[in-house]
Amino acid sequence: MWDALDITADDAAGLAEIAQHDLALARDFARRALAAEDNDEANRLARSYQRAARSYRQTLAVKARLKRDLAIAARTQADTPKTKPGGAAVARRITELRGALLRVSWDEAESVETDGASEAEAFDLACEDFSYRRRDIELVVAEACLKPDFGAGPLDDEVAEVALRLGFDADAIRRWRELPDPPQAALDREAEPIAWRSSA
Repeated sequence: MWDALDITADDAAGLAEIAQHDLALARDFARRALAAEDNDEANRLARSYQRAARSYRQTLAVKARLKRDLAIAARTQADTPKTKPGGAAVARRITELRGALLRVSWDEAESVETDGASEAEAFDLACEDFSYRRRDIELVVAEACLKPDFGAGPLDDEVAEVALRLGFDADAIRRWRELPDPPQAALDREAEPIAWRSSA
């Protein structure tokens, strides 16, 4: 929020420190002026006290104005509607989201138990499982990109939200950037169409 006023938190802390020094100086000059026995010395210390006290009052006024300006900036920021991502940004986010979900999906497809299967058979089963998962991913991504705030937040948050809806493992979702891309053979496999039969 400080950047809304083009200052830093250190600047604000410095202002508070200056106020403390001004107050300490004013108190010191006041104490010494009251204790002075020489009139000239008492007058000089009283003038120094007045300058330090005025500086303290001005610093407090700046702090009060800063607090008011920060409150106004916060209200303005809250009231300003967030700009919706444009077409190119949405297209890029769809690609990023799909890529992340494919990584998590391939990781899960590879993890499916294939007891007694050879390496080639296990890979073939993983590709088949992955093909069905891809179909689900496409449906969920198509639905997600229709939301008005799609692409406005961090990619990791969007990946987690959609991946959890797909029922993916939370640990795999967290590590999606570390996971490998699916092999081309898995991407080339198409899911078998679902054969719907009438019960009539």
